[in-house]
Amino acid sequence: MLDFTNRAARNCEGASRRSFLKLGALGLGGLALPDLLRLRAAEATAGKLAADTAVILLWMDGGPSQFETYDPKPDAPDEYRGPYKPIKTKVTGVQFCELLPKQAELADKLTVIRSCAHKESGHGSAVKNLNTGYPHPPNTNEGTFLYPATGSTVAKVREGVRGKLPHYVCVPTVTVFKGEVGGGAYLGTAYEPFGVNPVDGPKAVQVPGELTAERLLNRKALLSSVDKLRRDVDTSGMMEGMDTFTRQAFEMVTGKAAREALDLSLEPGRTREQYGTAGDRGHSWGQSMLLARRLVEAGVSFVTVGCGGWDDHGDGLTKKLPQRSAVFDTALSALVEDLHERGLNRKVLVLAWGEFGRTPRLSKGGRDHWPNSMSVLLAGGSLKTGQVVGSTTEKGEKPKDRPLHPNDVLATVYKHLGIDHTKAFTNPAGRPVPILPHGEPITELL
Repeated sequence: MLDFTNRAARNCEGASRRSFLKLGALGLGGLALPDLLRLRAAEATAGKLAADTAVILLWMDGGPSQFETYDPKPDAPDEYRGPYKPIKTKVTGVQFCELLPKQAELADKLTVIRSCAHKESGHGSAVKNLNTGYPHPPNTNEGTFLYPATGSTVAKVREGVRGKLPHYVCVPTVTVFKGEVGGGAYLGTAYEPFGVNPVDGPKAVQVPGELTAERLLNRKALLSSVDKLRRDVDTSGMMEGMDTFTRQAFEMVTGKAAREALDLSLEPGRTREQYGTAGDRGHSWGQSMLLARRLVEAGVSFVTVGCGGWDDHGDGLTKKLPQRSAVFDTALSALVEDLHERGLNRKVLVLAWGEFGRTPRLSKGGRDHWPNSMSVLLAGGSLKTGQVVGSTTEKGEKPKDRPLHPNDVLATVYKHLGIDHTKAFTNPAGRPVPILPHGEPITELL
């Protein structure tokens, strides 16, 4: 995982979430990247093209409340409906929570799924379920991803599509609860995401540590520094090709395309202000989403934006949620509007969700973990918008009609990207493993 930031946060289970300079774990510093590029090209199918589509995943780590976002229950008893009121949206008959007024105004450009549910109530297992499509096996280390993340799968499928930017990027860090949003797992480190932070500007992705441009382009220095690269590669003729990949790696992390995509100063001040500059945990969700838009516009296939902090137990629902919702409402609305104004709404699919919903009944003024019902927001991607798919029971305890699983959402994402979600990769044991074990694209959205 190539993560050039250093942030930390905690959720209700007390697990520290940090991003590290992990290049050393992949070999010598940045040598892993050119080596990984070589591996990608070696496996790529000549002439195989993928659709010009992309996804921005807004990962609401912690699990946002469906009641305080997209599925308010104004007629439920006091201990269920919560402290906030519903408001009308631009779509007749559809209500959002009053904490999301800007999204309510552009609900015709959004689609809400209210009937999504699964069975994982712990952060670690639920994070992995929603980011890979696979349940986390019992009695295994929650901190280890055993299956590839959605972004890594996209990078694998699109490895033959060349560009000067990677296919999978995380903003502003790559870390979430007890690990990461997800990496290559058994696909290999060639499909790990880059981590970039908007506060770092064009320097967000560059060669770290002691690996300089000269060392990248100097074969002797490279060879003398690498403990995993065998000296016999030249005898196979691979070293000559390695120079090409080394240059490509250098261009990827320091070249013009990356510098321009990461430089938010190139955006008009008005645009940056529309996204919002209010920060949380050392960065701004708005600027992160703006950076995500620039990245997909420049050719990145899958960008995950970390929008954590939604684990609202106790008084978090009244003391912390309003400010956080205001920042999120401003940023997401600006992103959706921006994509439409730039003609990117068909190319780019926006998905906003967390690992689960929250309990229907209030507990000490807040809500606890509840995978039995959750709301999901989508926009763009040529989907049919201005609608709500499914519903929950009167108290929001479970789906009432059109029950859906998170894998159905992921299957819809893959459908947008032109990827067959039944396609299988071979794991180290030689077994074929489908991209998704189950799930079908949601027909109402297509």
